Amino acid sequence: MRHYEIVRIKENGKVEIPLEFAYEIGLLKDAYFLVEIDTDLKELHLEMVALPGKKLVEIELVVEDKPGVLAKISGVLGRNRVNILFSEAEELEGIGLAAIVTVVDVSEAKISIEELKDELENIEEVKEITLKILE
Repeated sequence: MRHYEIVRIKENGKVEIPLEFAYEIGLLKDAYFLVEIDTDLKELHLEMVALPGKKLVEIELVVEDKPGVLAKISGVLGRNRVNILFSEAEELEGIGLAAIVTVVDVSEAKISIEELKDELENIEEVKEITLKILE
């Protein structure tokens, strides 16, 4: 159900959401949200990614754009108990590559973040990889 509220912005861009709605959508201390910002339209969209207590890592990959690459990446994550919370891929026009950004929960991972990076780098089609711990 959609609700509309007019809220006044606090200092430094802070927004206070009415408590009754905050609880309904999971706005809890230490929860993780994806904020999509469109500066042209002057709009933003919030989407809950994870509840508190998770250990999140953002993985950015540049890969060869061909069938099966995403399956190989997902396989590495799944075998190592890394949970995919968000993923987006985009073709890099005309150069045969694609960019993938994914946010994962490593709180139950069987391997370290560095070992995970090494395993992903060993996928033949992966050309670049960056891992960033989200705090």
